[in-house]
Amino acid sequence: MNYWSPGHRNRTRRRLPRRFFVVWLLAVGIVSVGVPALADVPIALSLEQALSIARSDNPAIAIDRARKARAEGARIRTRQGFSPRLSVTASQLRLDSSALDNIPRINPDFPPLFTASSLGPLEGNLVGVELVQPLINVGAWNARRQAGSALAAAELGLDRGTREVQVAVVEAYYGVGAAHRLVEAEKRGLATAQSALRQTEAGRAQELVAPVDVLSARTRVSEMETRVARARATVVAAKGSLRRLLGMPGDRDLTLTDEVPRPVAPGPMAADLEHILANRRDLKALEQGVEAAEFGVKRAKSAWLPDVNLLARYDRLAGNEPIDFSENGWLLAVSLRWTPFAGFDHVGALGEARAIEDETRARLSALRQGAWAEAQAVHAQWQAEFEGWQSASRAVAGAENALALTEARYAEGLDDITALLRAQAEELAARTREINARFNAVVAASRYRLAVAEDLDAALP
Repeated sequence: MNYWSPGHRNRTRRRLPRRFFVVWLLAVGIVSVGVPALADVPIALSLEQALSIARSDNPAIAIDRARKARAEGARIRTRQGFSPRLSVTASQLRLDSSALDNIPRINPDFPPLFTASSLGPLEGNLVGVELVQPLINVGAWNARRQAGSALAAAELGLDRGTREVQVAVVEAYYGVGAAHRLVEAEKRGLATAQSALRQTEAGRAQELVAPVDVLSARTRVSEMETRVARARATVVAAKGSLRRLLGMPGDRDLTLTDEVPRPVAPGPMAADLEHILANRRDLKALEQGVEAAEFGVKRAKSAWLPDVNLLARYDRLAGNEPIDFSENGWLLAVSLRWTPFAGFDHVGALGEARAIEDETRARLSALRQGAWAEAQAVHAQWQAEFEGWQSASRAVAGAENALALTEARYAEGLDDITALLRAQAEELAARTREINARFNAVVAASRYRLAVAEDLDAALP
């Protein structure tokens, strides 16, 4: 065969694109099979990393951050009440009217005669520059103070919202860990039930136990399999709650690196609790809100006061047709604007401002009372959860010893299957209570620190 013939070269050119396409498909297949998708790669996440992600991506914090930015914009806008306003106007003028037609005039020639002529359209341009500087504007001053207090309230609200999200992240993060521990406990209970089933079936083969014992053991295994499935579903739900707080997509798997810590014993109730509660960010934010409402009332009242402005204006008028001329003028004045009556606008604005002030004061009073009661209740709950965890921890050791003793007695034929299954259930219940009590005690400590405005980051394990 002549490989250099034109026909063979044409066939080779036609086959090359197909070969490259096949090779490309094989390469894409190998890469897609050999490299897992990014969403399938678990993310190793510590509690500190989770808190950092929440501070930047949590939706609630993003909303509070946007509210702060809006308050900053409103405060910047109030500068207009004190700042000069400069405006420039330029107009092209053209006047064409019948009054400019057939205008009588005296002919300058000799002999002088009366004649009529048309001036035609008048054309020119007008340029003006105006500067207005407010001198006295009580409403703008009150609006400035109102916007400043609103901005301070938004900043405090953002800080309080961040702290609340931190507590929620701690609860969700340790909730995933507690759910994993429950899965392990249920698996251990399932393994114990399966071991008891094998032991019962062996005894039945030797006709040492009754058939009902085998049925009870199988029922227990089925029950434990169901509990394991439910515990796994709890893990999925807990991870979903954590991802929602972190602002993560729902298809990202998480691997948590921090275990649920040992609870910290609660200290005595703070003696100066009233002074401590005064530093709570939500209370300080409402106090700033009350101050903003007070300035809002003053702003509404100042609508009856006059405004004094300094006015400076320069105008230049130039004519083109039919007369070419150029004139300019200056104006410097002090203007006073007073509106003693504007219908029901002023009356309604003042009533609305007073209603907002009353509402904000009522909310502040209710929050103060609720903060005091919340601090006392959360401290009592922390004490109760810690004592419950201590009791549950002691109960686990007792339940384990009781289960080991019952298994030995059942193997020797001294106890029946009912006693063995009851011992298994008690041991699993004790482990479950310890897991839940540990989680509840850790969460109660975080909630108490939030209630008394303590630093949460310093209390993290």
